[in-house]
This record gives sequence, structure tokens and C-alpha cells, in this order.
Amino acid sequence: MKKGRFKYGHIYKLFAAGAILGMLLFPMIYGFRVLDPTYDDWLLAEGDDLTQHYFGWKFLRRSSWHFPFGLIDGISASGDVSSVFLDCIPIVGLFFKILSPILPETFQYIGMWALFCFAMMGGTSAVLLHRFSKSNIFCLLGSIVFTASPTVVQRLFHHEALAAQWIVVLAIAFWAYRDHQWKYRHTPVILWSALSAAAVTIHFYFIPMIYAVMLGYIMTDILKTKKIGRSLLCFASTTVCTVITMFVFGVFHGSGDMEARGLGKYSSNYNSLFNSMGNSDFLKPLDHFEGQRGGFGYMGLGMIAAGAAALIIAVWLSVKKISSARRFKSCFIEISKTALPVIIVLALAMFAAASPKGTLNKNVIYEIDYPEAVEHVLKIFRASGRFIWVDVYLLYTLIFAALSRLKGKKTAIAAAALCVCVQMLDLRGFFTEKHKKFAADIVYENEIAYDDFERASEGADRIVFLPVPKNFLNYKKMYYSFGEYACAFGLEMNVFYTARQDYKTLKSDSEEEYDNLINGEGDVNALYVFFDESDIPTDNGYFELYRLGGYTALRVSESLSTT
Repeated sequence: MKKGRFKYGHIYKLFAAGAILGMLLFPMIYGFRVLDPTYDDWLLAEGDDLTQHYFGWKFLRRSSWHFPFGLIDGISASGDVSSVFLDCIPIVGLFFKILSPILPETFQYIGMWALFCFAMMGGTSAVLLHRFSKSNIFCLLGSIVFTASPTVVQRLFHHEALAAQWIVVLAIAFWAYRDHQWKYRHTPVILWSALSAAAVTIHFYFIPMIYAVMLGYIMTDILKTKKIGRSLLCFASTTVCTVITMFVFGVFHGSGDMEARGLGKYSSNYNSLFNSMGNSDFLKPLDHFEGQRGGFGYMGLGMIAAGAAALIIAVWLSVKKISSARRFKSCFIEISKTALPVIIVLALAMFAAASPKGTLNKNVIYEIDYPEAVEHVLKIFRASGRFIWVDVYLLYTLIFAALSRLKGKKTAIAAAALCVCVQMLDLRGFFTEKHKKFAADIVYENEIAYDDFERASEGADRIVFLPVPKNFLNYKKMYYSFGEYACAFGLEMNVFYTARQDYKTLKSDSEEEYDNLINGEGDVNALYVFFDESDIPTDNGYFELYRLGGYTALRVSESLSTT
């Protein structure tokens, strides 16, 4: 596409067509059942991170309004918790919190969010590919590959906020349209800043990915214009908007540790772009280490095959351009101005995804011992394997850009159609497995009977888990079972499963609660639940014990408060 302005009306229509195509693809993979906002059994029955995210919304909905926005009260003895750390997509949660008075008692937006992500990916990728081809059919065919990307399908439904990989594609689109003549001079600065701010309100792992793509944008801009003013302004504005948004949404609130365990475990293997990990109907899984499913970056057989063809096309076109040029050196430099930033971004994203321990199959290639200060920062993004998505979508873009250069529009469309067919056939079993799981009608039943909990919690205003052990994050099932009733009965909890925790405060608070209990100063308004039954105090006549599912709960008798 030549430098200039495009017709916005056409772009809007292309985006809409891609979005509609994405929404049509969604039920083909996941069915319609998850789109019912009053159906939450599938979320409660999952019992892992997906359930945590749903409870994040339930707790946010019942919480008072706070500033910073999105703070959740009543689920931690350490104080209010940012909804960012329950992965409930804060911006969406706040939107529906506003509408809460008119919503049904049981309401979930996770299914609708996933549909929205498919629509955004379809529309965004179609517009991105329009940068290289004026054929709407070509662009829409390519959008199918982006929308049904294995990395998106893998994340749904497990880390549904991370299904917003259209954020990465949108960043690549900003890069691809770098030389577009915007109506307003500072439009690119506004777009980058807004995108990064939006990423904070969805999932903060997208922020480093945006900066990785922005690096390519900045390098290209400097190499081609030999000016750094706009690039510096773009970086500065984006950084300021990101930090402000983080503050507004409570990322810096509280005393929880931003670091997390698992750095190096949830990385990406250097074979990840070609490793189906059992999700291909044709390619066998390659060896990898435990935890590296977090760095899943399989491109799909259709895109791998098209990538080989695209490489040949790219080399042929480059050689042809250089050999026909009068000045070899100037032509080579011009090509390098485009290719060099792309190569650097691809290499850095792959390195970041693999860090700090580079692995190929079951072999450790290198291991970097970072300084303590650097390691503390890296631990914030312990699941570094997710950064492979920058490579995946940048390679997707390059492949379709190369296919668009095939001689004749029909030839390019035929090549794209063949790529899509091979891709869908390769992932057919993967999609079928997802459809069987999520299209089915799941019925959830809490392991704790409603009547039993109602009787045990009569008059209580909080649930206190005692004493909090070091491995307290391993008790997800217990938190979810009691969390459902905490929401239903309006009870507070001293502990819940969140991404960041202040264990020191939780431990100190639970020890104080436990000492008060065994010393006869227990709270008659608390329902005490024990991690280990050996910690249950000896019955002194003032305790009432209840068996709630597989757990033992204790209430202090009212008579104790009058003695």
C-alpha cells in the first residue's frame, strides 16, 4: 500500500466484516451455552483459575465503590485487593458493576467477553492485512487464522483475560501503518497511549508486549525519518498513561508482593512455534519441560507451511529488487530499514519468552543468573512464555504480507484459502475437544450443603480460615466452596486465592485470631474454618463444631460472650 490516507468508511466496513466473521467462528469452537449470562455452573465447576476470575467479579460486584477503582473489600485480612489480581478484566467488571442494580442475581460476562475478543481479533486483523492487500477476501481469509489462533483457543477458557491477544495485533497494526498520513499529527501518540492504558485494565502482561512492538515502531520511524522527536513523545506519553492507569485501577494499592514464584518454569521452549503439544491432527508434540505449556506458541501447520513459502517469496523479491537497482548499497540499506527492526523485535520477544533459561526440546542451552534487582522485576512477569505471542502474530503478519505479493490477486487469495484450509484441518481435533467441553450443559453442586452452611453461619458476618499455612494458595477448592456462600450471605473472608498476596500480614492476623480463639476470646460473629483438623482447639464447652462437606467449622457459643 502506498503512503497516504485510506478511506475510513471502507476500513470500518472491513473491520465490521472481520468482527462478524470472528463472532461466527466462536460458537463453532465453543458453542452457545457459555454465552448465557445467567449460566455460571461451568465457571464454578472448573475449580481452577477460571473459577477465581468469576469470583473476582462476584466480589467486585458486592464491594463498595472505592478509589482507586476496582478495589475489592472483604476477601483479605491484609486489606482491599485490586481486581487486577483476580483477573476478572477490571474494566469490564466495573462496567457491569454500574449496571448491577438491573442485572439478575446470577450474572457472568466471561462468555460474552470471549465473543468480544473473537470479534476484535477478526476486525483488527482484517484491517492489519489491508495494509498489504486491497483484496477484502484476502484480508478476511487471513483474519480467520488470527481469530482461531491456537494461542487464543488455548487460553479460553482458562485465562480469558489473556484471550485479548487482539491487543498485540492492534499494536502491530500501529507499526504497519506508521507511515499513514493521519489527519492529526499526534494521533499515533494518542493511539499507543490509549492501547497501553487499555491493556492495564484487561491484563498487565500485555504491557511488555506493547512496548516490544513499539520498539519496532520507534526503530523504523527513526531509521526512515532520521528524527526522534515523535518516537520519544510516543514512548513518554505511553509510559505516563500506563502508570496513571495502573494507579487509578489500584495496581500499586496494598502491601501484597508483586513478585511470584515460577520464573523460568512457565517459559517458552525454542521449539514452541512448531510444537503442537498434542493439539495438532498432523504434527506430533515435541519434547519440552514441565510448565512450558504456559509458553505455548504453536503457529499451526497451515501457517508453518505458508511461512516456508513466504520466506522463499521474501528472499526472491529482495534479491530481485537489489539486483535490478542501480545502486546496490542504497537499495540494501532501504530494505534493512524495514527488515532490521522486525528481526530485532522477533529475537528479543523470543529471548524474553525463553528467559531466564533457554531450552530446546529437553536440552538446556543456557541459563542466565540475573542480578537480584533485575530478577525481582522479571518475577513480576514470571510466566514469561506468554511473550511468544509477539512472535506468533508478527510472523502471521509477515507471512500474509508475503502471500499478498504473489502475482495476481486470485493467486494470493487461493494461497490464503489453502493456508486457512490446512490450518483448520490441523486444529480440527483441538477445536472439537473445546466444543465438547464447553457446549455441554454442566451442572455444579457445592460440596457444602446449603442448609448445613446456613445453620452453621447463622448470625456470622465473616469466615475466618485458621491458621494460614505457607502453602495456603493450594486450597483453591476450599476457598471457592466457602466463597460461593460468602457472596450469597454477605460474609467477609480473611483469605482468598489471588495472584498477589501479603503472606506476612495474613499469617500474623490468623495467628492473632487463633490465639484469641484458644484463649477464650473468640469472635461469636465469626465462622472459623480450619486448614488442618489437628489445629481445632479442644472442646471446652463453649465451642460448637459443624461438619461442612469435607471441612470442620467452629462457632463460639453465645454464652461465652456473657461470661
